[in-house]
Amino acid sequence: MRSLWLALAIVPALALTASAQVKVDINRDGVQIDSAAGRLTAAAGSSATFRSSKLVGMGVKNSKGEDLGKIEDLVIDERGHVRYAAISFGGFLGFNNKYFAVPWRALKVKHDTASNSHFVELNVTKEYLDAAQGFPSDKWPDFADPEMNKKIDAYWLREESKTPTTLPR
Repeated sequence: MRSLWLALAIVPALALTASAQVKVDINRDGVQIDSAAGRLTAAAGSSATFRSSKLVGMGVKNSKGEDLGKIEDLVIDERGHVRYAAISFGGFLGFNNKYFAVPWRALKVKHDTASNSHFVELNVTKEYLDAAQGFPSDKWPDFADPEMNKKIDAYWLREESKTPTTLPR
């Protein structure tokens, strides 16, 4: 019943964005809303949803299982979608860490069956991450600047593969 109430509350709001193509799936597991702008999963007890407090601090690994750092914060756009994850990497014992704004769609939340925990996968090498333009924790970029967003997206979401694996040419 709770999921149905949530669906009834969300669907009219989606109708206001008539130009967007939206697919709503209501089933016993909850409500899943797919749109070009992003995805919202609202399901009672679903393991596919994560509170932001659980994502912040979550470890980041690449497809080889190498540690790439952790999520420090999330950047939400004006539509309420997670746009970037601020990932820390480098430094020593948390000092002099370099932060990176990585587009959320370049990341995948994965489950580690051995430890029964979750981690975020970013399919890049440590060298690629080290070569990326980062920022210090006390000087965040202006995420309202469209040119800055284009540069970030171009680095992390290359057209050839959508998930970078080597250094840019």
